[in-house]
Amino acid sequence: MSDKSSISLLEDAIRERALVYLALYRELSDRYGRDEAIDVLRSAIYQHGRAFGETLGDYAPDDFAGLFEGFARAPDGGATFRPRAWQLDDQCLDVQMMACPLKDAWLEAGCSNDEVCDLLRCASAIDEGTLDAAGFEHEIKLWSPGESGCCRLRITAKKSR
Repeated sequence: MSDKSSISLLEDAIRERALVYLALYRELSDRYGRDEAIDVLRSAIYQHGRAFGETLGDYAPDDFAGLFEGFARAPDGGATFRPRAWQLDDQCLDVQMMACPLKDAWLEAGCSNDEVCDLLRCASAIDEGTLDAAGFEHEIKLWSPGESGCCRLRITAKKSR
């Protein structure tokens, strides 16, 4: 299998995941309301992200170059999400995903901008779970209509307590 076909298969799988998120979001919203749908999806997706995060613990507390490779560019060297590092040093990884098959699938499915923003809020819980389990502090700025790229993450060392 060529790299190009592997990346295409990966993007297709991510788009399918996006459509599952969409179906769950709509069903839960219809049954329980928008806020409850978001809460349930975020909780489940967060827990899913923790499993991946446990594999990244060796990068904590401050191997941001390693985290960029092992997290932001995973699993295909960055071909799918095309991460752009705005800052990458011993203090922080500030990275923006310049492409997002999830967002693209939702837009192609005819979702409103409000729905896409809700779905990104849900989907970003995977990154929150991943980074929490890996031992990093993080701030995530979600995509908004009219912005280029997609979500932006600022990742720093966990503050000592």
